[in-house]
Amino acid sequence: MAHSNSHSPSSTKAHQPSSVSPLHHSGSTTMSDRSRDYFIDKRLYQLYTRLRECNPSVLEMVNALNFVLKQYPALGPVIGTCHDLECFIEAVESYEQGGALRVSRIIWKV
Repeated sequence: MAHSNSHSPSSTKAHQPSSVSPLHHSGSTTMSDRSRDYFIDKRLYQLYTRLRECNPSVLEMVNALNFVLKQYPALGPVIGTCHDLECFIEAVESYEQGGALRVSRIIWKV
């Protein structure tokens, strides 16, 4: 009986290739010191919390958030770096503490 040392994938879900590149670390300290403004409203906050409940990968979560951020640029820039994600999470935490950065009057299309 032959024994194989090759490992089969443990996941039954095949990973599909993505056209989105993973988050980058900013290479410059000047860039990482720069704050990114995100304006969290009730709907964006609900999306974020529902995504967290699903426990997706960071990239899947960022892709979902960026889908909305591209449609509503007033909410903030797309998340492209780890620093951007940290700024977004800080804005969410500020919203949770009742110190929302701005009450957004953006009307979402349903």
